[in-house]
Amino acid sequence: MNYYDSINKILKKNHGIITSKMLREKDIPSIYLTRFVEKGVIERVDRGIYAFKDALFDEYYIFQQKNTRAIYSFSSALYLQGLTDRIPYQIEVTLPNTYNSSHISKGIIIHKVMKKYYMIGRTIKMTSFGNMVFSYDMERTICDLVRFRKNIDVEIFSKAIKNYRSHKDRNYAKLREYAQVFNIQNKINDLLDVV
Repeated sequence: MNYYDSINKILKKNHGIITSKMLREKDIPSIYLTRFVEKGVIERVDRGIYAFKDALFDEYYIFQQKNTRAIYSFSSALYLQGLTDRIPYQIEVTLPNTYNSSHISKGIIIHKVMKKYYMIGRTIKMTSFGNMVFSYDMERTICDLVRFRKNIDVEIFSKAIKNYRSHKDRNYAKLREYAQVFNIQNKINDLLDVV
């Protein structure tokens, strides 16, 4: 298989998106990306990220390719987990509090947590474009909403709790476990008692 075929295979596998990192992993010289751009097959979306010219942009996937440590949280996690039907106006992510996030664009809402809490509830979810990204699971997202309830829109909060309660994959044991870690057992118990 030649380099052009290999690049096409990567593009098809990744829904029309390719990164310089993906080429390096396959030992393909980056000059071939330049040639694809010159031929008009792909275009540069961001530094090191390319896509078919007619591709629909999966901004969650593209952002994740640039910021591999970011975990989708709050409204973005609600959306990815199917706990809201509202598409968030802004992407929300969580990073460790020691992470230098100065390179992340201003339109992104960044939450920072202590390293010991950062990985709790991290899972992989599929975007609406079929790409896989890191997101907090439903239980971690509910805990975050409860912890920061005063900053959350009342309607979004109520709907998220209602949707979680009726979700077939909800896990009350895991929710209580996370609640204990974040020291919000009473608040979570109050929510569950209403069920």
